[in-house]
Amino acid sequence: MKKFIVLILLSLLCFNLSIADENKELKLIEDYKNRLFDNAIKQDLKKVEGICSNYRSDKEKNIIADKENILNWLCSGGLKPIFMDITYEYNKKLIDKILPAIDVCNEYKKIPLDESKYDQMHLNTHMGIMNYCETVELRKNFKQDAKHNLIKDLDLEKLNFNFLSNKYYSLSIPEKDITKKASCFINLKKEKRLNYLKIKQRCGVKSISYQEENPAGSDGEVTSYELISDSDLKRNWIIITDYFYADANEDGYMDLVIRFKNDGSYSMASNTTTMVVTALNKNEYKNIDYSE
Repeated sequence: MKKFIVLILLSLLCFNLSIADENKELKLIEDYKNRLFDNAIKQDLKKVEGICSNYRSDKEKNIIADKENILNWLCSGGLKPIFMDITYEYNKKLIDKILPAIDVCNEYKKIPLDESKYDQMHLNTHMGIMNYCETVELRKNFKQDAKHNLIKDLDLEKLNFNFLSNKYYSLSIPEKDITKKASCFINLKKEKRLNYLKIKQRCGVKSISYQEENPAGSDGEVTSYELISDSDLKRNWIIITDYFYADANEDGYMDLVIRFKNDGSYSMASNTTTMVVTALNKNEYKNIDYSE
């Protein structure tokens, strides 16, 4: 019996020592990672190369036994992989919501990263962060009160699709073409994503047309699109990322601010744009030509 107890105690001791060694290694890896982040942000490539050289030495000596850890990627060459991982870490910070979003956004915007060197996945993550941070800043900077609040009577559960328009994007469904007026709307409170096929079916129209500023163009060039086939209509959709009330143009009238993306089944991430709907008279609603 005593022998059995001794064996159990020895097993527990070995287990605890193993856990302690693993924790020590994880802390060392995290220390290397933080130092790489700090020096990449300072754009000190020489210092980064020195840290990576020390890491490889520790790995050869088995001081770091985990051969598949994140440092292999971070030390794979230059500053690019480090900046890509910084983008991933800041995206995680925003998702976890441990720190105020505005503080995380302000930190991220100060980092001298070059997103033009990112792969598509990390570029999409970067664009997502920038779009989200713009929404956070709009919420913070727009006036939250106004003398007049006529926009409150606009039914958000039956929002006319034509209100999804600004100088960068406009969805136009002519009243004369609508055969299902009772269902031709989006429920802003419940629907965050809607493909163009569903919009076509709700409104009873033959096709969906919209105009959008060409990202590759210059001088605000606008391109028109008409989606007719079900496959094209399914592959493209709209996303409502946020909405809130504010006096966006500080004219004393409260507005409905909608953060919106025209998206689809393609690898490139889309930018979020801002629509602003106002009411200067009771039950008379119109878009403000808001420019970001």
